[in-house]
Amino acid sequence: MISTILWDFNGTVMDDMGASVEAVNAMCSRRGLPRITEEWYTLHLVMPLERFYSSIGFDMEKEVLADVSEEFQQECAKHSRPVFPEVLEALEQFRQKGVRQLLFSSLHQDHLIRQAEERGITHYFEEIVGRKDRSLGGKEQAAAAYLKEHGIDPKTVLVVGDLTTDYDMASFVGCPCALIEKGHQHREILSKTGAYVLRDASEIEEILEELQ
Repeated sequence: MISTILWDFNGTVMDDMGASVEAVNAMCSRRGLPRITEEWYTLHLVMPLERFYSSIGFDMEKEVLADVSEEFQQECAKHSRPVFPEVLEALEQFRQKGVRQLLFSSLHQDHLIRQAEERGITHYFEEIVGRKDRSLGGKEQAAAAYLKEHGIDPKTVLVVGDLTTDYDMASFVGCPCALIEKGHQHREILSKTGAYVLRDASEIEEILEELQ
């Protein structure tokens, strides 16, 4: 029985795919590189991010990834990035049902908390966990450590994300996973993982019923 939902933030809770493409295009313009489209972005976004930026034309032998990521965040901040309305409805629905909700992200902890506060959603989450340094990468170890520390059986946790790396995290920890196609990767890419692929967060309830 699922009693905990572990949410990803960017592209899952926060609608920022369009803002991300605009940010990347501003960065490309600064470097004399051609623009990308939203469809190209969702079909070609890969991890680690060095590979993605290299595929666009960034010289990652000269760039510093942490600096590129900070530039990206600054450009994203210039655009509206609301919480998906169906996510707000789901957060409230699960709160009323007493489902534990966690927010995990590769964003720096300070950025994550600030952005959650700005959107008025911190009260939905028992814990908000971001990165403690400027490094980037997977959330596997952080999620596994948190569940172990709090005695939470991974089989009772549904990971909700929008990237194949969210599925990788769920698999590493031993949790079922649902991926939402309105985020940063195309449904075509997400479907290859074998995870549940949802149109939006309104379909999470159906997955919970199936997993019960």
